[in-house]
Amino acid sequence: MPTATRSARSLVALGLIVNLLAASAPSTALGGQGGTTPAPPPVSRPAAASDVRLTAHSQERRDATAVERVTRALSLRADWIARPRAAVPQPKAAVVATKGAAKPTRTATTSTSFRGSNHLWIPSLGISRSTTFYSCSSSAYPGNRVYRWGCAGSNNVYLFGHAYSVFKPLHDAYVRGRLRTGMKAYYADASGRVRTYAVSWWKLTTPDKGDWAYASLARPSMTLQTCVGANSQYRLIVRLTRVG
Repeated sequence: MPTATRSARSLVALGLIVNLLAASAPSTALGGQGGTTPAPPPVSRPAAASDVRLTAHSQERRDATAVERVTRALSLRADWIARPRAAVPQPKAAVVATKGAAKPTRTATTSTSFRGSNHLWIPSLGISRSTTFYSCSSSAYPGNRVYRWGCAGSNNVYLFGHAYSVFKPLHDAYVRGRLRTGMKAYYADASGRVRTYAVSWWKLTTPDKGDWAYASLARPSMTLQTCVGANSQYRLIVRLTRVG
């Protein structure tokens, strides 16, 4: 066979092979020919240890936040904040006037001297404060007000307030020995009816032993509560009996 003929046939065979290879290969977008090569499926990789720790930590924080919210709602009922039990010191008695000491000037005051509604007056302590109802089911932290607690039983007008603010005069009278029996308080209820109460006794307790303070009473009475102690770890309970 002539050399030229063999060369021509070799070129034709080579061209066929190239075409077959091109037909079997995936099409490309070059030159606008054919479709694009499909993207490979995503490869799932196992979660790294750091990812697992981060997820667990986030869940723990969410759980801790939920527990803290519930605990706060339960522990703040009427400022009976749960604390470890502590020894309760003996309440301080009223200071006994020494012989020859000047007697305090007394001003005749009756319930008719006071007008208003939802208000407390204790003239000898300089207290004149509006009162706000505090629901038994409330979980809001008590503010700078005198509250009437809805958990109290019958015949028990139960008022509480912070020792650093609205009931500071009551707190100071106790720690300085100026609290005394017979001290008068006047309370106007929601209808504007004013009643007179007199201090009968006072007592210190801890938050875990205060149920008796807001229980129902046989006689119409008033109970005042505030905190005492460097860490507010005690509750000062002052019981007054209605006298007018």
